[in-house]
Parts: sequence; C-alpha cells; structure tokens
Amino acid sequence: MTSIQDFVVQGGQAVTAGEVATFREHIAAYKLKAETLEVAGQSALREKASFLIRYVEDVLDDEYIAGDFGALPESVFAVRYLAKGVDIIPDSVPGVGYSDDAAVVGVVLIGHAEEFRSYGAKVGVDYDALV
Repeated sequence: MTSIQDFVVQGGQAVTAGEVATFREHIAAYKLKAETLEVAGQSALREKASFLIRYVEDVLDDEYIAGDFGALPESVFAVRYLAKGVDIIPDSVPGVGYSDDAAVVGVVLIGHAEEFRSYGAKVGVDYDALV
C-alpha cells in the first residue's frame, strides 16, 4: 500500500457509527460543497464527490445494500476530508489545494471498484467513465 492508501484505510477504520449518523445529518451541506466545487485541473472531483455522497446516502437510507463493508466508512472519511478547508494541502493554495482531496477520493473509488461499479449500474452512473 502507498501512504495515501494507508491514510484512507486508517481514516475509514476510525469512522465511528456516531460519525456516520452525524454525516447523515449534514448530508445537505456535503452535497452543496460537492456541487459548488470549482477546481482548476480537478474537473472530475465534483462528480466523484457527488457519487460518493449519493452512495453513502443510499446505503444509509437502505436504498442500496452494500456488499463491501469498507466502502461506506472510507466514503464518509473521503467526503469529510474534502469538506475540510485545512488538510494536508490547504484548499486555499492556488493550483494544488485540492490535489490531496482528489487523491483521497480517488483512492476510495479505486479501492472499492467492484462495489462502486455495482452501485453505479444500479443508479445509472458509468463507474469506469467516472474514474
């Protein structure tokens, strides 16, 4: 595993049930954050983040039954990481501020490819085109 993969896996493992419940309570804010992302050089980040948020919401609402139990907490971790303004590379740094966010989101999507491919097929999103 690379260090970013380790970071994501450990972050996902640290997500508690209470944090997942809190995530659900704030899902509208996470959706707004994803929908309003305007990041030069990271045009797909908005779509990838929105996909992860929709996945979490559908799993929590029992609209989709997760087959990969690591995908949910890692998705929660990735979206919460994206929503933070100050992280490994602060989002305010021009040109590179969202590079770490994009890497975290990408690691989650690639690390759970079969889960997200299956989910994408259910909701009409081409996973392979997304990643």
